[in-house]
Amino acid sequence: MAHNPRCHQRNGDSGANGEVSVPDDGTTEFGRLLAAYREELNWTKTQLAEQANLDPSSVSRLEGGSRLPELTTIKVLAAAMKLSPVERERLIASAGFRSEAWSDPLIVDLVELLLDPAVPDQTRSDLRTLIRVAVAHGQRDR
Repeated sequence: MAHNPRCHQRNGDSGANGEVSVPDDGTTEFGRLLAAYREELNWTKTQLAEQANLDPSSVSRLEGGSRLPELTTIKVLAAAMKLSPVERERLIASAGFRSEAWSDPLIVDLVELLLDPAVPDQTRSDLRTLIRVAVAHGQRDR
């Protein structure tokens, strides 16, 4: 099966500033989340646009739902807002892109094991214990 980084295909024409037009003007999940992250910083749309080196009208269109971003635009916005890795992944997913974590074969294998009903409950419990230890180890040196 071919690797496809999108959760689903988006309809619309490519536009300027790394955006794709969407057929309706309803606010998108991406737009709501982008606005929430921006508002947590107490930034205006113009301030976000300046930090991300985008046109202010682009931020308005993205938040309003008349445009969906390309992945590179999301990364620029996330970096400008200094989002945590989890917030960045949520923003990516809200625009219909697959999380970059799924590009790691170990993550995929682990999820498959945890979700496989053929794997005994005790084995799944042991895996979760190992994950907790690994997370604690990784967080120790942050």
